[in-house]
Amino acid sequence: MSGAFALVAALALAPGSASRVLGAPSSSADGGRVRETPAAREQARLCERLEGDEAVDACRAALRLGIGPARRGPLRELLARRLVALERWSELADLYRESVQLDPKNAEAWQRLGSTLLFALNLAAEAVAALQQAVRLAPADAVSHLTLGLALAAVRRPDDAVAELLAAERLDPTVFEGRPAAREALAAAREGRPWP
Repeated sequence: MSGAFALVAALALAPGSASRVLGAPSSSADGGRVRETPAAREQARLCERLEGDEAVDACRAALRLGIGPARRGPLRELLARRLVALERWSELADLYRESVQLDPKNAEAWQRLGSTLLFALNLAAEAVAALQQAVRLAPADAVSHLTLGLALAAVRRPDDAVAELLAAERLDPTVFEGRPAAREALAAAREGRPWP
C-alpha cells in the first residue's frame, strides 16, 4: 500500500470515532426504538466473520435490511475497513459522502471524505471543497488544514496552499513530522512550482 493509501486507510480505521463519522445512532418516530430484523442481525454477524467481497455484501445487506441505530455506526466503520482492505476507494468515498449527508456538521467525516478523494482517487478539486468544509467546521484541526493545503497545492493554488500549510503548523508544530511530502508541497508552493 502506498503512503497516500496508507493515510486514507489510517483515517478510515481511526479508532473511537466510528459512530461520529459513519452514522451515529439516531432517534426515530417511535422514540428511538427501531426493531432490528433477524435478517439484518444475521447479515451483521456475517459482515463480522467473513472477509473480502462477501463481507462487504453482508455489511451492506445488514444496513439495508434494518440493523438497529446503535449498531449502524460500528457496522459502517467495519464496512469502511473492508473497503480499505480491498482498495475499493470509490466505494469508500461514497460511504463518506453518505456520512456527510447524514451529518453535514461532522468535520471528521468531511476530513475523511476529502482525504479519500485526494489521496486515493486523485480528485483534488473535489477534495478541496470537502476539506474546506472540514476546516470551516473544525478550524483548530491541524490535519484538516494540512490536507487542505496539499489539495490546494495539487490544484495549483500555491498562495492558498502555503496559507493552509502554515496554519496547520501554527496549530500543531509537529504536523510535518513524518510527512516529507507535505514539506515538499510547502516548499513547491512557496516557490510557485507545481506539486506533485
